[in-house]
Amino acid sequence: MSETKEIRAMVLAAGLGSRMSQGGEARPKPLVELGGAPLIKYSIAAARKAGFDEVVINLHHRADEVQGQIGAGRELGVRINWLFEPEILGTGGGVKNANRVFPAQNWLILNADSVTDLGLKSLLYFHKRYRPAATMVLTQSRKKYNPVYTDSLGRVRRIGNFPETLKEEVTLSKFAFCGIQVVSGRLLDYLPEGFSRMIEDGYFRALEKGDAVLAHVFHGLWLTFDEPQSLSQAGEKYAAVLARLLR
Repeated sequence: MSETKEIRAMVLAAGLGSRMSQGGEARPKPLVELGGAPLIKYSIAAARKAGFDEVVINLHHRADEVQGQIGAGRELGVRINWLFEPEILGTGGGVKNANRVFPAQNWLILNADSVTDLGLKSLLYFHKRYRPAATMVLTQSRKKYNPVYTDSLGRVRRIGNFPETLKEEVTLSKFAFCGIQVVSGRLLDYLPEGFSRMIEDGYFRALEKGDAVLAHVFHGLWLTFDEPQSLSQAGEKYAAVLARLLR
């Protein structure tokens, strides 16, 4: 087991990519290219720019292909610690498993199939200052995503329809969750052993118990992909921005 760090970075790459069948079957979704580079490289580059010299990446579907193309991470400026999941552990279980092997007090979690220009250093500073159970990165609400509701103090109070009612009457604002988050060991403690989902098994429990979940709202670029056509369109539209994100 490695030493316990204050914070580590993890990229979730164990999903099946089933919603993007054509692009996801031609190659694993983390390796589908955007702007001339595999999607996963954007998340790795973001972690490096935030000051991380190593990144944990979990794998399941077509793991050999992903690890074979990305390698040890030297050319990306980080050391990559690969974790293979023989049985997929889910968004919560994957992080909890990583924490057993590479323990940390907090985890920065990124997705291997989305791209953002959010400056992660400001997110990490925010989380360290307020020390909530978790900090969720939220942006303008989008219809196809489960809404996340916050109060006037920036606390997450409801995710989707959970909880159905609040103890007090409060005005809420609606956002979309970008998948970027910083979670503490407290949140991981809510997760059961084995397979778990970070939202339903982790965040819901935190909300039930009144443990602080805070929102970090940003209004920049957030790209996520469910079909191959959207990749080529985004690659052309945001070519200059994408090149900058990889530097």
